[in-house]
Amino acid sequence: MNSGLSSAPRLTSSTDSTVIEAAALTLEAPKADAGIAQSEHAESVEELHQKCGVYTLPAVAADILDRVEWLSDADLSGARLLEPAAGNGEFLVHAATRLVSSFRAQGIEPRTRQLRARITAFEIHANAASEARRRVQSALRAIGVHHHTAAACANAWIRTSDFLLEAPPTEAYTHVVGNPPYIRWSKVPDSLKSLYEQRLPAAMARGDLFLPFLDRCLDLLEAGGKCGILCSDRWLYMAFADRFRTKWLPRLAIESNEALAATAAFSQRVEAYPTILIATKRHDTAASSPQMVRRTGETLEELGCTIKVGPALGHTPAFVLEPAETDAEATLLHPWVDSSEVVEGAVEWQGRRVITLFDDDGELIDLKRFPCLSRRLSRFATQLRTRSIVKKGAVWYRTIDKVRPIDWQPPKLLIPGLARVPRVAIDQSGAVPSHGVYAVFPPSGEVEAVYAKLSHGRLAEALVDIAPTLKRGYVRCYKHFLAKIRI
Repeated sequence: MNSGLSSAPRLTSSTDSTVIEAAALTLEAPKADAGIAQSEHAESVEELHQKCGVYTLPAVAADILDRVEWLSDADLSGARLLEPAAGNGEFLVHAATRLVSSFRAQGIEPRTRQLRARITAFEIHANAASEARRRVQSALRAIGVHHHTAAACANAWIRTSDFLLEAPPTEAYTHVVGNPPYIRWSKVPDSLKSLYEQRLPAAMARGDLFLPFLDRCLDLLEAGGKCGILCSDRWLYMAFADRFRTKWLPRLAIESNEALAATAAFSQRVEAYPTILIATKRHDTAASSPQMVRRTGETLEELGCTIKVGPALGHTPAFVLEPAETDAEATLLHPWVDSSEVVEGAVEWQGRRVITLFDDDGELIDLKRFPCLSRRLSRFATQLRTRSIVKKGAVWYRTIDKVRPIDWQPPKLLIPGLARVPRVAIDQSGAVPSHGVYAVFPPSGEVEAVYAKLSHGRLAEALVDIAPTLKRGYVRCYKHFLAKIRI
């Protein structure tokens, strides 16, 4: 990647001048930011590190740097990389060695004065920051960088400081990479939470700690710059990130938001659902184009529509019968459709039926009254009994959500929650949608009128500046986005 910025001076200096230059720069590790260095915050920092100090596997860090084009064969002489939560330095080890290789490929001697401005990293935990400096220094020495330069760069690049509280740099960055901490806001240690709530925008100091990290990273990224962040995808659909989405979705070209298993991402076992977000920050002209501000109609909610997602079952093979299956009482079965059966304008039902375990009053049926169903569910007992809802005290054979035909009987519009081309269909059969399908219930008698406002590509057009486009062009159509479209 060619940054378009001016290159550093060409190779002219000797080893002696490198030593003199490095010695002129401080070799002392940067001191901790005053906002977190006080003793009353030390325990909070340690507690936060214990909860969030989960490091990225080397292959994932290398892959993210590949995707944002921080490459050894690119011209990085004018590039600037930001890492907001360095941890043990996994991203920095790869980034630093690629930076030096890039300099050498460009015929530039990797001297401290040219290298030190290329990378900035933050790490709140002092021991982790020290480990990151040691690893970066060792990696630079291993590829032949002078030991004074390696030490000076490692110390200059990695700051023992809180990224969220540090005064913002005066220059923007061409690249942002990293694995910022994610933890529910309610679990952030109290003294740090208090500081954050005093210093951060109120709309970002909520929900999850990764949100203000993402917000500040994107603020510091220059137009046309690339970010590669390993994070939770909850910002895409949770209510706490509504202001974040409003601010950033029109200003980002999301190239990928690929989910991967926690075991494939992190160096230790954790309960997490990470994704790799790769995006380019649009230029201001893209964010302010007429396409982004043209909506003036009413939202679906203002039109009086109710929006809800299909019920979560908990183990679909147990509760959904294939067309040829008959091992459940017919009075309990109801048509069931998933996103593959929702086509533009209509539902192409394939004959599957869902077991409705709750009556119209919301009471769970007595399994003893339905021997056929009892025998069927007994085959799935092992899977059903190990579900978290059962471990918390629920009856072992219930679905997660209550499935009642009466809830889905009115005429409705069905919209798949994830689609390459957002589409909408009218359903007047009372079918129960899967958990991956959203149902829009217009006011009585208006289903055709609302369908007309969303059909034939109008839904996709209405979502263009609200819902993110993911890998391979798929669009999220979550309730939160559907509620905000104007038609």
